[in-house]
Amino acid sequence: MKTRVRLERIIVIAGILVVLFLTLVTSSYYQNVLNQVEKDGGEDGNEYRYHYVMIVEDCDMPFWKDVYESTREAAREHNALVELMGKSLSSTIEIESLMDMAIASRVDGIILEYTGGHKIDERINEAGKAGIPVVTVLKDAPDTSRISFVGVNDYQLGRQYGEQILKLVPPDKDDVEVMLLLHDRDNSSQVQIAEQINNLLVTSPDTSGRVRLIQETMRSTGKVDADETIRNIFFRKEGVPDVLVCTEAVDTEAAYQAMIDYNKVGELQLLGYYKSDQILEAVRKGNIPVTLVIDTEQMGRYCVQALEEYLQEGHANSYYSVDLQFVTKENVD
Repeated sequence: MKTRVRLERIIVIAGILVVLFLTLVTSSYYQNVLNQVEKDGGEDGNEYRYHYVMIVEDCDMPFWKDVYESTREAAREHNALVELMGKSLSSTIEIESLMDMAIASRVDGIILEYTGGHKIDERINEAGKAGIPVVTVLKDAPDTSRISFVGVNDYQLGRQYGEQILKLVPPDKDDVEVMLLLHDRDNSSQVQIAEQINNLLVTSPDTSGRVRLIQETMRSTGKVDADETIRNIFFRKEGVPDVLVCTEAVDTEAAYQAMIDYNKVGELQLLGYYKSDQILEAVRKGNIPVTLVIDTEQMGRYCVQALEEYLQEGHANSYYSVDLQFVTKENVD
């Protein structure tokens, strides 16, 4: 009998804790919305026509901060509000939960960094059934009800990565190792990029037979994990690769710092990603020969355009192609 009473108490306490957690999360969400409204010009008393939510895996990353700023500016031109939601130093809420909150709040549109998985697919389809359009960014979810994808063609991106790698391969070395850092080896987008890079390396007369492409999967997009994985690469028994290709800004910064710490500048050729202050300074010095920069201003504008077109006309383009550029010492400024 005592055991049963104790179990019932545990269940009641657990239920209370769950309710308190959900209340705290919901309260935090709405307070964030109110703060964003005030920040974005609620002082003049104007009411926004639409309320959009932008959900990304790590909202502290410079890339997503830049995309958000351009999205916010484009939305303001259409009298719409965009709220940024994602993991950060102060929040560890999963994307699935953020999607649930956005759907329950009946927002007018969702801009989503698609990270894959059936749970995210289910949320996208659930949003569609609720009449909430979803635009996927950078990675696509073509088998869901998303209305549009804003990003870069994977085939084109892989070919352009490959062309840059060809310029970095040492011309007088017979056994060259190129390492590609990925964050999801099973993601069809990254698989396509890796395949195109490899195809170019094995078919080019300058690299065929002497260049090997290997892939290393990063555990997450966080700085701590990136630092640890990069450090392990630098202390491999095989030594550092000849060329290291990064697909995230946090990986690029971690790799560059390791090059400095372990005196590998000039020995390792680093193909970077995006344009943080640290990365651009390294490019100016010639320590990072080239870095890929995606047009975040264009990306944000296209996200808003897709949502506006859908809400106004009932349809939108299924794909918006975003420009990219490889920045070197010659064109960094």
